[in-house]
Amino acid sequence: MKRIFGRESKVEKYSKEHVELVYECFQNLEQLMINFYKGDSHQINHFTKRIGILEHEADKIRRKMEIEFYEGAFLPFDREDRIMLAEVVDSVADGIESAAFQICLSKVEFPLEFQEDFEKLMALQSETILTLRDCIDLLEEDLGKAISKAHEIEDLEDQADIIERGIIEKLYEYYRTDKIGILKLLELKDTVRKLANISDRAEDASDRALIIAAKRRG
Repeated sequence: MKRIFGRESKVEKYSKEHVELVYECFQNLEQLMINFYKGDSHQINHFTKRIGILEHEADKIRRKMEIEFYEGAFLPFDREDRIMLAEVVDSVADGIESAAFQICLSKVEFPLEFQEDFEKLMALQSETILTLRDCIDLLEEDLGKAISKAHEIEDLEDQADIIERGIIEKLYEYYRTDKIGILKLLELKDTVRKLANISDRAEDASDRALIIAAKRRG
């Protein structure tokens, strides 16, 4: 029994390290976006590479958790949900990396008229990732608060959807009035969708956290 609880403690430690790496990925994406607005391709490349390294580190932590699950951490009814939680949290880092690569490869000059819109979207994504981090930490401390955090993430994701649609509508308006060309329209639209997808993935993780919390409360 002591061995089992020891493995569970190790998984809980890995889980916190994992979500912390995901948040660090996002912090680097925030820095990338600042340089995207400025058109600094060198710094965009730098932060894209940094995000790739962090995403790889997050993958390694996830694999360590999977080994502990395979060797018996947590009871079977809880184990599957824990594995799925690790996978969906890892997918948030994948989404961040995907957005970074999109920006890095597109080489599109950013239209400054959209900076405030993108900053609002990024601020919501930052709040979402921080709330996810709190939600996962609270799974081991206070299930009621963990559930509350998961519901907050749902609300934040809804707000991100509204901003995403507003930016896309504005992009089409700029295209129709010849303020941007078709290439910039398509590239920026793809970028917006990839950025907004980060909160979609965070919501998937919060849904899994809700299931774990519900089962634990009985």
